[in-house]
Amino acid sequence: MDTVPPPNGGVFMVRSGHFFFKYRDAILPGVLLMLLVFTRPTLPLDSYALDAVLDGLGLLLACGGQALRIGTIGYTHIVRGGKGRRVYTEGLVTSGLFATSRNPLYLGNLLIDAGLLVVWNNQWVYVVGLPFFVFLYRAIVAAEEEFLRAKLGFAFERYRHDVRRWIPDPRRLRRGVAGMSFNWRRVVLTEYGTIAAWTLTASAFLIFEALEFASFADPKVEIMRLVVLMITIIFLWALIRWLKLSRRLRA
Repeated sequence: MDTVPPPNGGVFMVRSGHFFFKYRDAILPGVLLMLLVFTRPTLPLDSYALDAVLDGLGLLLACGGQALRIGTIGYTHIVRGGKGRRVYTEGLVTSGLFATSRNPLYLGNLLIDAGLLVVWNNQWVYVVGLPFFVFLYRAIVAAEEEFLRAKLGFAFERYRHDVRRWIPDPRRLRRGVAGMSFNWRRVVLTEYGTIAAWTLTASAFLIFEALEFASFADPKVEIMRLVVLMITIIFLWALIRWLKLSRRLRA
């Protein structure tokens, strides 16, 4: 719990948060694309087996972040995606996983991004990429907290005092979801794009990695499997999008 005003870094952090929030849909994929252009995956200790372990760890981190997002969205209808590409919310959400952490969605995003960086495994992504993503989400949270404090006043301050900013408190989970039902349809309709984006990115990273390390193992079979996986992901994404736009699937 926070017992002092949040260290949001002042005006610079808040302004950075507003900028990142406005352009986040371009910044995040842009940064990942730069990884492909300016860095190459490295083989840890020249060990293909150790690289497979790191790939598994990265995918596990990403899946953990996605699970956190699924749990958050499945239990709570959130109207907090901004308005006119600016920070905005209609009210304070304190139920579901928001009872355990004030920012479970951003924490989920950070875990997904960190997982992708681990899969890529280059020293520069750890030195530059990971700190950048941490700064980005901290800045966005600072901007949102400024907005919530100005709009909701004491209600937000009480929530801020009671609930951690980042790390979920599992002791508060049962109370947070009491009387609530999990909405799988809302999860599918909300998260299909996010799931497709990071799984396709991870698959592309693994293909580049297989080509880079071709001297250690024949990449043909692995690449073929990954291509089939990517085609399947794209097909499922298109199917869910069609179901959503045609209103055949509703939350």
